[in-house]
Amino acid sequence: MTVAGISVIPGHSLGALALGASIHEILCIIKADREHYPAIDLHYSQTEPLATPVVVSLPENGLRLRFDGADQRLRLIEVMDFRNIKLVYKGNELVKTNEDNATSSGPAFKRIYSLFGPSYPGEYLAPQNRSPTGTYVLSWSGVAFTFPLQHSAWSKEKDHVSLLGSHVASPATHMALFDGKSWPEARRDLFVKQPTGPRLSALATRPKDSLPAELDAAQIPGNGRIELLRGQTPSFLITLNETTPQDLITELGPPDATHRREQEATTSEPSSHRRTGSSSRPLSVGRMHPGSQPSSYSSTGTDTFDADFDSGSTDEDSTERSCRERFWCYFSHGLDILIGPPNEAPPSADDASLATPLSTSPHLVVTKVTLHGNIPGSYAFNRHRRLRWTIALPTTHEPLTSEQHFEHTMKPALLSALTTSSDTQESINEMGKGKVVNRTWGGSNGPSDSSFFLPDADEDLGEGGASEQWLGNTKLFAFPGLVFEVLEGGGVGALTVC
Repeated sequence: MTVAGISVIPGHSLGALALGASIHEILCIIKADREHYPAIDLHYSQTEPLATPVVVSLPENGLRLRFDGADQRLRLIEVMDFRNIKLVYKGNELVKTNEDNATSSGPAFKRIYSLFGPSYPGEYLAPQNRSPTGTYVLSWSGVAFTFPLQHSAWSKEKDHVSLLGSHVASPATHMALFDGKSWPEARRDLFVKQPTGPRLSALATRPKDSLPAELDAAQIPGNGRIELLRGQTPSFLITLNETTPQDLITELGPPDATHRREQEATTSEPSSHRRTGSSSRPLSVGRMHPGSQPSSYSSTGTDTFDADFDSGSTDEDSTERSCRERFWCYFSHGLDILIGPPNEAPPSADDASLATPLSTSPHLVVTKVTLHGNIPGSYAFNRHRRLRWTIALPTTHEPLTSEQHFEHTMKPALLSALTTSSDTQESINEMGKGKVVNRTWGGSNGPSDSSFFLPDADEDLGEGGASEQWLGNTKLFAFPGLVFEVLEGGGVGALTVC
């Protein structure tokens, strides 16, 4: 299927697909245009999804997109088949169409040279398995092309322009867009250097003062505080039971959606608050942003987070509180924030006459914040973009990071740092045990809705089958002020500060 007139901007973008954008943003763009992007394949490592690149292939369009695993930002755009896509550079077609309106296999070197101009010599890769054809990679700033070249004609002394412009070279078979001066220079740190483009495409096309600054990461110093880092913009500190909804709107903008916290889905009243240019669009596995519940909600519509970790309040207090509590969902920031009456200690018997009912509390504040990991393979994948975090532990311990393995690294450090001599062995064991939660039973958003598959799996998860591997049970681990949702591979899918 041909996509007409996609603009090539070296070092920046291919149409709406911009380098530096988050995988959440890119998948939302693709899923919103099913006519032009009918098929999506997602490839990732089941054992190390945060340490290895994530690859999104668009087979009907001849495109392949590569994201780093830790920050999930687009690092490389590859055109794998020029016949399935129409590319335009500075108003000129990159590949000329034939008289029968069919696109040729790729652009000839002379065509590329006329559009991009002179270049430094590239790299020649000798053939393997006694093939008569080698590969020549030629790059300009932010763009590179791959040409098949007869091995017998190759020589270091020959001018690459003369070689590629002669009959011994074939038209280009691949094109790559990247952030860097040349392909040899860019590939050294392609997946680890800081991208120059924003995570959200709207920030690249609209005045930045009209949108809230994007969040780079979160730091959790303790005592109910979450510091949101924002590059050149001053950080924003959220303090539980103090930060107000007005503070959130000022610093983060209005939420992408809100969801009333209820005990049953039949009484929930989700509502959407979209910003212009927001990434609140159809999600990768058939879910929709408007009215979407936070990821702590199971497919039955009940909030499993509070069911598993109840603060011990009475049913009456819970009912009164739920009438005023709402989740503010920031999909493009990677956050869910619970707004409600302050979590204050109940008054003593002497002060009972001065107690204020929760339903008439004079103001609302932030009571919980959930940071999302957006780990490929998890039930909540692509509901939010990934937000990385660090947790500061006492000075005798190294900070914890969102990329660490929970069982191997995080849990031992948390048990050592957050337990005291007054804690019983039973309570310590309870912290390290974890409660099993299933996010998928009872709903229609099962794996059959997904076109994604894992290349290293025994079977295609998109087809279901007899295996129940797709159920993806997770475990919740509760520590003082922190709750971790941990996937089977040891990655943290969500961290709640409460």
